[in-house]
Amino acid sequence: MTTVMRSVFSRAGKTMAGLCLTGSLLVPVTVPKAYAAVTPEAAPSATADLKVGDSFGGGKVAYIFRQGDRNYVAGQTHGLIAAKEDLGAGYTWEKAVKACREYRGGGFRDWRLPNMEELTRLYVNRFAIGGFRDRHYYWSSSESDKNDAWDQSFRSGERNLGYKLDNNYVRPVRTF
Repeated sequence: MTTVMRSVFSRAGKTMAGLCLTGSLLVPVTVPKAYAAVTPEAAPSATADLKVGDSFGGGKVAYIFRQGDRNYVAGQTHGLIAAKEDLGAGYTWEKAVKACREYRGGGFRDWRLPNMEELTRLYVNRFAIGGFRDRHYYWSSSESDKNDAWDQSFRSGERNLGYKLDNNYVRPVRTF
């Protein structure tokens, strides 16, 4: 048996265990030696050191929240993580939503299809994130009505209403 340090924190009245680099309490946890070296992913020593394009949280940092952003918290570093690769092409909108929910990159279970604002952030930072196909459209989770949802060209950045039965590319995201 080996003792390793794991982070435990409380949020919204629920106790959670996992990787928390800001405001966390590290507690010793005894695990079989064979599992002591298994960690979710090597990460920078603190989230304050992160920059767009860094590997972190099962993917790549796609955007770091700034003052004025909806999820910004003063004195803390939070942002958006994109999966390291596309899930592929040929996804209708409904299948894209499901595929993102079922994605388990880095062992995380909170992946989702990006909304239109998040997808635009992926487009703006596409070269730092890497792996996007520049002549194709990507789905967002933002719906217009029961038949249409927003997608975005990764060649021009143009946003369009796409018919949900069209086939587009998919890149899951999660927040940290």
